Amino acid sequence: MNTEYHHFYSMGTRLDAVFTGIDKKRAGMLSRLIRNELEALENILSIYRPGSELSRLNKTAVTNDVSVSPRLYDCLLSCMASYKLSSGVFDAAFVGSRGSAGMDFVEINETKKSVRYHDRNIKIDPGGFGKGQAMRDVQKTLLAEGISDALISFGGSSVLALGKHPHGSYWPIAVSGIFNPGSAVKVARLNDMSMSTSGTGFAGSKGAFKPSGNIIDPRTGHAVVEPRTASVISGDPLEAEILSTALVVDSDCLSGEFDATGKKAFTVVYDEAKEFVINEIF
Repeated sequence: MNTEYHHFYSMGTRLDAVFTGIDKKRAGMLSRLIRNELEALENILSIYRPGSELSRLNKTAVTNDVSVSPRLYDCLLSCMASYKLSSGVFDAAFVGSRGSAGMDFVEINETKKSVRYHDRNIKIDPGGFGKGQAMRDVQKTLLAEGISDALISFGGSSVLALGKHPHGSYWPIAVSGIFNPGSAVKVARLNDMSMSTSGTGFAGSKGAFKPSGNIIDPRTGHAVVEPRTASVISGDPLEAEILSTALVVDSDCLSGEFDATGKKAFTVVYDEAKEFVINEIF
């Protein structure tokens, strides 16, 4: 079976694609199509592009109801639903201090398809969901193109697995150890599913853990500094990305309304001796 490999850089990270059962020309076309999709998404979500839709929303929504595109609207609806589902642990509009839950001040008007902020300090940051939305777009594109077997890895932490590996019945996807990146602490078997893994930091050259500082618990305003990762497997790449961001902060944050059917989640936590334990969440 023919296998084609492609990679390119987008949204500040590397995307790797494996296509099986198609020829080189079609694989190249798909790679260009995905790249164009992600470029279009950056023009919507990037807060580093002053002209992006989200940048404009962050500047103007505090004084007006701002109509947004269907892609941004659907994404913000998912963020709001996940904010409520996680009891505020996932907060795409967190403003940086305890008691300042950002999404509480974001109003989404479902009739007008508009957004308004009710606090001048609110800024929605796509850091916790941007790659998930990108992978959701990639998933829709590949399925629309009739692709049944493919693997997409975005930054190594977000993976979309369609169909199966050319030499097996599933795609084996490893979760690496923090203190031994070359090791696999767990291997997931994916078919038509996505997996997202969020971590609190990495081991430095001398083996000491270095918190990344970008995983914040909105309930305290403090960064999570304990070494751990959380992984979520879901049919929806955006859901996987959002939930892994929330569960790495608090593995018990999801409300009883969450439907875990067909999904999996687990954390890998480490002690002072750098030994790890895998905890299945659902």
